[in-house]
Parts: sequence; structure tokens; C-alpha cells
Amino acid sequence: MPPPEENTAVDPTGAAWVVWLVIVVPALLFVTLMCVRRVAPGELVMVVRQDRVVRALPNGLVWRWPGIEHFDVVPTGPRVLPLVVRSRTSDGVDVTALADLTIEAHDVPAGAAYVSTAEVVRLAEDTVAGAVAHLEVGSLVADLAALEPAWPEQLTRRLPPGTRATALSVTEVEARLTGGAA
Repeated sequence: MPPPEENTAVDPTGAAWVVWLVIVVPALLFVTLMCVRRVAPGELVMVVRQDRVVRALPNGLVWRWPGIEHFDVVPTGPRVLPLVVRSRTSDGVDVTALADLTIEAHDVPAGAAYVSTAEVVRLAEDTVAGAVAHLEVGSLVADLAALEPAWPEQLTRRLPPGTRATALSVTEVEARLTGGAA
């Protein structure tokens, strides 16, 4: 009987099943668990690829391609985000304002631009800072209170479809009325 060829794929120990059981099956299970997510009640899961929403589901199971897409989970109810705004009034006074932004996300359509929570906060802070820059320090608090009702609609126009600002209110204003040491 001639000796077996070197290229013959024969497992002399019969342990190939161990490789499948120890390496391949856990790897496949891990990839599957990382690519599928269950949507909890009261949240919206968006699958995002290259700053575009591919899918957004309010219930059920959501899947994604690993390495290409990622999940972003947002609550569907109102969410309050704190803002810290630093600006300068039209008469040159440095102002720090604290504000609260309330947003809601519902039915984000596929193909909509993805805007992260940090970007939404930045847009809201820019809106308040722009208003402060056009006001004088003497009437700052009263003028900001008068502008507040228009801010949610103005901000919602800058957000992607399905996300809207329901309230934006300034809660505290601090003005630096004295010069600092140089």
C-alpha cells in the first residue's frame, strides 16, 4: 500500500468537531448577538450608515451589518437636554446662560440625515447664543423670555424629519459686569 499524499486532508485524531465547537460556533453566536437588537418599549432604534438612517423601528428586532452600520437608541418620549451657552451681548458683556431643551423623536424616515444628540445640543446652544448676541444686558432676561416661544419651531426646522424640539427655555442667566485682571 503506498503512503498517503501530503496534501490529503485527513484528521488522524478525529477532533475536527472540537474546532467547530470551541472556535467557529461561539464566533458566529457573538457576531449574531452584536448584529441584532431588540427594541424596548418607549425607544426608537435607528440603524445608521454613513450619517444616514437606513432603518428606524419603534418595536421588534432590528439588525445591522457589522462594521458598516451602527445602532442609535433614542427614547420616543420627551427628553430634556441641559445646555450651557456662552456668548457676548451687543454691548460687550460676557454672558453664561443655562437652558433646557426638550426634544422628541418619532418615525424617522429611512434616508434621513442622522443628527447625533451632541449635534442637536450644539444647534440649540447656537440658537440661544445668537439671540444673546443681538440683545443688550439691561433687558437681557425679559428679551430672552419673549424670544423663547419661537425657538422650538426655529430649531425643529434645522433637525432631521421625525425629530422635533418641543421646548427651549433659559433657566439661568449670569452676566459678568466687571472686568478681570489682565
